[in-house]
Amino acid sequence: MSGQRRSGAIFGALLAAVLWSGIGAHAEDAAPVHETLRVAYRLYYSGVPVGEVVEVWTRTGDNYDIGSTAQPYAVLQWLAPSFQETSRGIVLEQDLRPVYFEHARNDATQRFASDFHWDTGLLEQHFDGKTETVPLPPGTQDMLSIKYLYRVAGKTMLGRDISMSTGKKLEVHHLVAHESGETVTDAGRFKTLYVGDEGEQAPSRFELWLPEDRRYPPVRMRVTERGHQWEQRMLRVEME
Repeated sequence: MSGQRRSGAIFGALLAAVLWSGIGAHAEDAAPVHETLRVAYRLYYSGVPVGEVVEVWTRTGDNYDIGSTAQPYAVLQWLAPSFQETSRGIVLEQDLRPVYFEHARNDATQRFASDFHWDTGLLEQHFDGKTETVPLPPGTQDMLSIKYLYRVAGKTMLGRDISMSTGKKLEVHHLVAHESGETVTDAGRFKTLYVGDEGEQAPSRFELWLPEDRRYPPVRMRVTERGHQWEQRMLRVEME
């Protein structure tokens, strides 16, 4: 083989290798993402432990599903019923876009839900046997998705107004980072960012302890509304 032919063959082999490498990388990037996160929290009311909350986040491709179940301790079941929450939606580059949210109690006294119609820009909230339709602000979350938003959005979720549907009403929260530190829970030690809620239009206020490692959900979360304070502290977490 002449030197020119040999050089051409080598160049062709290298080009094929580069092209194959590019195709392989593209195929890997395009492969469906599957992720499951299971986390348990101890639930507190006004600083007193009253039960546990178990949440499961599942992502397949661009779709996510969050399920949350709160179960009071046996001695308190007469006082506080258990409840379940569900959020389903789409994972964007730096955002979560919920399409459905539901909250239901086991005693059937309360059930409310939200349908997010992003194509028409409308939000349907179902409660008390009726449906209320309101404009759907960009970036609106629900009571579950807002807790997991940091895993996708990072600090871009901070310092801006975030609308949140409770299934009964639309609230506006403004989450602001205050300080970094270490949070110790039964699940371990975490480097966290403490985030407070400076929104003035919502009756409830959030406090979040967000892990530096964004693979994890909030390590702690506290909600205060009309003098009532609920808090979740991480007990254990599993990822696969």
